[in-house]
Amino acid sequence: MSLRVRLRYSAQYAYERPVSFSPHLLRLFPRSEPGRSVRALDFQISPRAEVQFRRDALDNNVARAFLPDHASLLQISLQAELELRETNAFNFLVDPSAVEWPFRYSPAQALRLAPWLAPLAAEETAPPLPFLPEPSRAGTVELLVGLTSALHREIRYVARPHGAALTPRQTLAQGAGACRDTARLLRATLHGLGFATRLVSGYLWEPPAEVAPDQRRAEGAFHAWTEAFVPGAGWIALDGTNGVFCDHHFIPCAVGLDADDITPVLGSYYADTPVNSTMQSLLHIDPLTT
Repeated sequence: MSLRVRLRYSAQYAYERPVSFSPHLLRLFPRSEPGRSVRALDFQISPRAEVQFRRDALDNNVARAFLPDHASLLQISLQAELELRETNAFNFLVDPSAVEWPFRYSPAQALRLAPWLAPLAAEETAPPLPFLPEPSRAGTVELLVGLTSALHREIRYVARPHGAALTPRQTLAQGAGACRDTARLLRATLHGLGFATRLVSGYLWEPPAEVAPDQRRAEGAFHAWTEAFVPGAGWIALDGTNGVFCDHHFIPCAVGLDADDITPVLGSYYADTPVNSTMQSLLHIDPLTT
């Protein structure tokens, strides 16, 4: 069954006086793939900008916006109509070689997955999770389910719409984090277990009729989660914040090696002296009935 939805996203950056801007890199655009089609898209930015649409090295759809004028208000908006096919997040088959963990990627797989298997920087690694005994052998899917559920249970969600992601060790020490913090911790933990892993940012569509308001974990704008590559199944998307495998309610925009690769809006402003600023964002995803 297919569903059609309208996505409306806006971000507003306000400054107490006019400032100048660096080129801004925007990763706001849903990725089209089988089961997810972008039927219409409208993107606007103010003040005036020269916008170049590209695919980056990770095959994400991105826009580079060059803003020549000084301004005290930067406004970005996106409206898209999407067709989504309802999916079962567990509708995959794992190759016999990877049904049990630990497993080894084939030489060809390891070569193509090399960027996602490369050693992490020290601050990106995670220590063993005290609430999850390190398995000696387990079913691969069962291991992923258990780890995702454990992070949802043990890492308290906090809304933190601004600021850099915490390191995995910081998130674990605090026992709390925003979605991007939990995604980073899950990625580091899976990487330590030998999985090729990557970070994902995008939109989480939560119809009010399906999710109780006090259980929503979407931060009202962008969401972040993790993907692990399992032979046969491909990239399996895992949301440690909500404790689920990702289905058609998750609309990815960008994948990457680290947080900088998936940041939705990346840019700077300049002034001769410090300037106070505020940021507001809104996200609405509504079903279309016609």
